[in-house]
Amino acid sequence: MLVTLLLVATIACSELSPDFTPVDTPQPTTSSSDTMPTFFGYTHHRPDGNRLASGRGALPTAPPIDIPLDGVPVWLVAADSGSGSVWVAILDDGRAQGFVVDQSGWKPIAVVPDRLPVSMPPLLRLEGGEVRIITAGKTASSLTHPVPISDQGHLAYIDKSGDLVLDGDLEETTLPLSALPDARILADGSGRLLLLSDATGHYAHGAQGDTLEAKTVALVDPTGPTVEYDTIAIPATGVVEGISLIWADLDGDGTREIIATVSDVAGGAHVVVYNETGKLVAEGPDVGSGFRWRHQIAVAPFGPDGELELAVMLSPHIGGVVEFYRMRDGRLDIVARLPGPTSHVNGSRNLDMALAGDLDGDGRTELLVLSRGLTKLIGVRRTVSGAEEAWSVETGGRVSTNIAAVETANGGMAIGVGRADEMLRIWQATVK
Repeated sequence: MLVTLLLVATIACSELSPDFTPVDTPQPTTSSSDTMPTFFGYTHHRPDGNRLASGRGALPTAPPIDIPLDGVPVWLVAADSGSGSVWVAILDDGRAQGFVVDQSGWKPIAVVPDRLPVSMPPLLRLEGGEVRIITAGKTASSLTHPVPISDQGHLAYIDKSGDLVLDGDLEETTLPLSALPDARILADGSGRLLLLSDATGHYAHGAQGDTLEAKTVALVDPTGPTVEYDTIAIPATGVVEGISLIWADLDGDGTREIIATVSDVAGGAHVVVYNETGKLVAEGPDVGSGFRWRHQIAVAPFGPDGELELAVMLSPHIGGVVEFYRMRDGRLDIVARLPGPTSHVNGSRNLDMALAGDLDGDGRTELLVLSRGLTKLIGVRRTVSGAEEAWSVETGGRVSTNIAAVETANGGMAIGVGRADEMLRIWQATVK
């Protein structure tokens, strides 16, 4: 379904269901009135939902830095200031605490605003030395965050009725998408947006915080004189089970695919791949029974020879299994598995407790997941014969946040987690 709207039109509800370095964003943005670059930090690392961190890490050998907090952290975001990494932890009462970490140690910094709705994940914005969390107005959903859609500070956000709101210079454009109230809005770097829409409660698994899931995927293009959006319908018995898609090039042809986890009562969860016209181009196997989930994590060159693969966690709540998929000849094949780790806490909206990157500085991409007790970070490496646990790192306590990562100014990588004992732990690699 293709819908075209005037850019400034307001649509009624319907039944259509110091310089900074970015946190894994493709390019900084600049305002026409201000040449200072602006950078954004996401808990899911990239605006397109692909949890792939940039930089060269040293996680197994870097000494940890522990920073005491004033409460239990639930979210963590980071960026680099050029002279040190900037970290913002959101506590379980909504308070925000910020820190700068450099070679001499750490120090607290101010964050604006200093408090969020308890259920809201943060989007970090750094500009001109100011550390800010992006928020929208009182009508915005408190279960997700807005995203920037222009260099002039315009935002896209989901409101409390499920509409997607595009904030313009003169008026707002409102798209009646019936979006999930906790959906992450993804961006492709060219102005287009992707999100989960047409909320339904007919698949009541509730693994990600509520029993609402999506029946469609909405692709929105606000870059022209009119706003256009198209929806991809999921087969009648299924839903997209999750909060965020992955919008990345999985087959290496230079164009993005839309990757989703689709679930139904009969077969449970399986991974599907659509192209941007809505055509199903590949799908993986079902779990085999309902209310069993697959957590899609990242697209990266995991393969033994650098082949692009998709990392997924099967059943993270009941004996998790890391799966690596490869798209070839119109199929989505599982090419390796490793049982044991986890990437999610049942009932949580935090789907960012895993990521990919060159985490140990060996020039290869690893997957970073958690031990079942949430007290170790585990590096998983693809091998010719399958997948292996390459190393593990003690976190010093039970992890209570997403795993955050940032590329530092010298090309290194810093990785951090928040813990239930009111502590922030950071491993910061230096590249000489």
